[in-house]
Amino acid sequence: MQCMEVWGGNRAADAGVVMPGLDVWVYSLPYEEESTPSDLGGDPASAEDRAGGDVHFVSSCGTGRIARIMVADVSGHGTSVAALAVRLRSLMRRFMNYLDQTAFVEALNRAFAELDQEGRFATSVAMTFFAPTARLDICNAGHPRPLRYAATRRRWEILDAPSVEDTATSTEVMNLPLGILEPTRYEQFGLELAKGDMVVVYTDALVEARSSSGELLGEEGLLRLAGEVDVNSPASVIPSLLDRVAAWREGAPPDDDVTVLLLRHNGSARQAPLVRRLQASLRFLAILLRNCVPFGERHPVPWPEPRIENIVGAVIPRIARRWRAGKA
Repeated sequence: MQCMEVWGGNRAADAGVVMPGLDVWVYSLPYEEESTPSDLGGDPASAEDRAGGDVHFVSSCGTGRIARIMVADVSGHGTSVAALAVRLRSLMRRFMNYLDQTAFVEALNRAFAELDQEGRFATSVAMTFFAPTARLDICNAGHPRPLRYAATRRRWEILDAPSVEDTATSTEVMNLPLGILEPTRYEQFGLELAKGDMVVVYTDALVEARSSSGELLGEEGLLRLAGEVDVNSPASVIPSLLDRVAAWREGAPPDDDVTVLLLRHNGSARQAPLVRRLQASLRFLAILLRNCVPFGERHPVPWPEPRIENIVGAVIPRIARRWRAGKA
């Protein structure tokens, strides 16, 4: 992935990308009522022209230190969510140089409020990986909880915010699905990844898979299936998991869009090489110049978040490592 790029959309995908500190794989297959695929592991190439309600995006900041990953499940199918996918891409471009992702998620919520959404909403998981500290910050807006493989403990677990004391006096509603209520406050929590740690984000087609007897797979069932995959071959984790979900469905076709995204901490360099960072600076200047022209398509300017850890930390790694967001 080049610096300052956004990768993703709401169409079929089966690909991977390597960034500083992270390997990322995504599989996405839009639902089509007329089709009857034999299992969840259908071929995305045969569905490349279909647009679905699952949206995935990955972005990398100019210095390669900040990676932002998002999976959203938008109510509805097909072209009805295409305009929203374009809007999400624009927002990813705008906030790719931000350390704090809550501003990004709040902007997503406002975007839904501004659209003629006809009651549409979306659940989402937004994640920001900061390579200098190997920290992953997560904001879950009503989405199924991700799974995490802890390499040091050699086990899969459900990834959720740490429990906090009940604040019965607070009436503030937080982390609602996007488009339900504006304004809504969004909070994030964080953890530091060890080399080999993996996180799987998925849409509800997996946990809502049913056996021939009607039994729901559910979150615990998906966790159990994840424990059966070979973690020593991370590129095969998604297809192996989908094969096991398909076996649970006993050949029945999926009845919703399917998206699974896997990220793995690879322990590599903490920022992009110098040449890439210089290229990113040139791109940034080109975007500024292009936005001075009052016609044609203009991308939003990816201004850096005005924090010492972000701006000075791009040059001095010791300053960058001071960044701690979310809850430990």
